[in-house]
Amino acid sequence: MTKLKLKNQEAKELFDDFERFEMFVHERWKWLVTGGVVIVLIVACYGIGTYWYKQMDSKAISALGVAKTEQELVQAIAQYPNHPAAVRARQRLIRMYTDEKKYDEALKAYEDLLVSEISAETRWRCELDMAYVNELKGNTEAAAKAFDRIGSAPVSEDVRSEANYSAGRLYLDLKKDTEADKCLKRVLSSPMTAGTSLWQMQARYLLGKVKTPVPAPTAG
Repeated sequence: MTKLKLKNQEAKELFDDFERFEMFVHERWKWLVTGGVVIVLIVACYGIGTYWYKQMDSKAISALGVAKTEQELVQAIAQYPNHPAAVRARQRLIRMYTDEKKYDEALKAYEDLLVSEISAETRWRCELDMAYVNELKGNTEAAAKAFDRIGSAPVSEDVRSEANYSAGRLYLDLKKDTEADKCLKRVLSSPMTAGTSLWQMQARYLLGKVKTPVPAPTAG
């Protein structure tokens, strides 16, 4: 008898649970349906967005990659200025400008490149190249100052040595021996590595041409 009562009690509790669940569904069926539809829509939107992004990404890579002429590169970069592949496209455009001696256009393209998402090493390389373009343009003093600034910045030893050697070389052409001496000695202060040895060898040679100021005699 006790077992029968227990079974009846369990059956009643189970029935009550089903009844409560049925009432819950009956009272909230609209909310459940709406929630299900929303989830389906979210998943669908995510899928569509992912597909669209991949399509746009492929289209951008194709446009920036196949552009060959100056006009095609300008148009592709204008259409996809923030795409990672635009960095390489800008560098190709700059090379064209420099080869054609369009130095102002090259400098402007470098400025656009510097405000894009690039690594620190690429950024310093761009600034070095801008100084070289200024030198080609005839702005020797501006180029020397730019190299000098980079050579005293927290950059890699390779970039530092190249910048200081270039600054010293130009200062020497400008007859600014004190500045040349300072920059060339910076090159020699860098550790000797595969990337700095060439600059150090050339800096050592140029230092022999620097006219160091003779100290004024002291009053005796």
